[in-house]
Order: sequence, then C-alpha cells, then structure tokens
Amino acid sequence: MMGIGTLANAAGIIIGGCIGLAFKKGLPERFRSLMFDAAGAAVFFIGISGVMSACLRASQDGSLSAEGTMVMLLSLVVGSVIGEAIRIDRFFDFVSDRLKKAFSSKAGNIGEGFASTTILFCAGAMAIIGAIEDGAMGNPDLLYTKAVLDGISSIIFGAVFGGAVFLSAGSVVLYQGTITLLAGLLSPYLSDLVVSQMSLVGSAVLTLLAFDMWGIKKFNVANMIPAAFMPFFFSLV
Repeated sequence: MMGIGTLANAAGIIIGGCIGLAFKKGLPERFRSLMFDAAGAAVFFIGISGVMSACLRASQDGSLSAEGTMVMLLSLVVGSVIGEAIRIDRFFDFVSDRLKKAFSSKAGNIGEGFASTTILFCAGAMAIIGAIEDGAMGNPDLLYTKAVLDGISSIIFGAVFGGAVFLSAGSVVLYQGTITLLAGLLSPYLSDLVVSQMSLVGSAVLTLLAFDMWGIKKFNVANMIPAAFMPFFFSLV
C-alpha cells in the first residue's frame, strides 16, 4: 500500500510523544545522551548498508566491484552546490521563525515546539529517500526505520514541548505523503538503475547525519538534499 511508510512514521511520532508526556519533569540528561548516541549509530549503519548494497557487486569468482561511484560523486558535488546556491537551510530557518512568531505568542512553547519538531522530522534525507522508495519501489523499510528514530526523538520532545509533537506528525504526513505520491506518478520514468542510484546518493548523505548527531562534525545536510535527485536529472540528459 503506497504511503504506509509515512503513516507508520506519523504513528511512531504520536506514540513517542505520548510516552514523552508521561515524563512531567523530562528525561535525565544521561538518558538523552545515550538515546541520541544510539540513534546516531543506527543512522550511520543504515547509511553505510545502503551505500554498500547499491554499489557493491559480487562476481562469480567471489570478487567485489563498485558501481555508480562516479554518479555518486557528481551527484554529491553538483547537488550540494545547487543546495548551497539556493540556501535550502535558510528556507528551513525562515519557516521555523515564521511558525514561532505565528504560534508562540498564542500558545506558549507549543508554537516553538511545533516549528522545531517539524523541521527535525522533515528536513532529513531519510524523509525524502524513504518517501521516494515507498512511492517508486513500494519499499517502506526506510520509513519504518525513520518511524522508530522519530519516535525516540518524540519521547524527548514530548517531555519538553508537550502536544506540539502531535502537530508535527501532521506535517510529516503532508510532506512525505506528497513526495511519495509524486514518486509513484513518476515511477514509469524511473528505471531501477536510477532509483538505485538515488538511493545510493541518499544513503551517502544519510551517513553524514550520524557525525552531526555524535557531535563530531556538523554537515549542512539540508543543502545536500538536492544531491539525491541528481541521478534522475542525469538520466534525462
């Protein structure tokens, strides 16, 4: 069923938010740190496994060869340049600021929480690649994983922002559902090779999120989002 991954994602956010609401005084810092470290490890290995499954090929003699590395390199470079040129990160910042101004004065920290959690759940590469795979390939596995990760984050944000987390679940349905629908409509024009290459590039971008979550190095992943769409445009050329 197309869109089941997005519905599961929204359900994970709601469930996590309900658990978070049960913690009136919030979670201890040591638990927050441990949960984010564990989530970062999951994101890293999901990204690495996606890259390996998309580009590694085994021959009959047992040797391994890599395919699509040039497409990945060009997509990352060109896509990142495009994203930096149009400043996608500023768009998310702008939306966040407008939401905070629109809601904060009326509902305390509900508005701030709605803006913060919406950006968190929608700005990542997993949202885009997962929705594309769900719509074009009928494979919601990545969105299922995202549902678990977002659910963990929702526990924390539910304890801090309360009901704002539930509002962000609606944003996820609208955002990812639209991408899933478009991917389904364009699937006749998306060959298996192109979808595989898009997944390869998206997985490469995904691994960078882990370094950000671990606090090792901050990558501007928002501006790298266009890279995941580059294999499709390359195929048209």
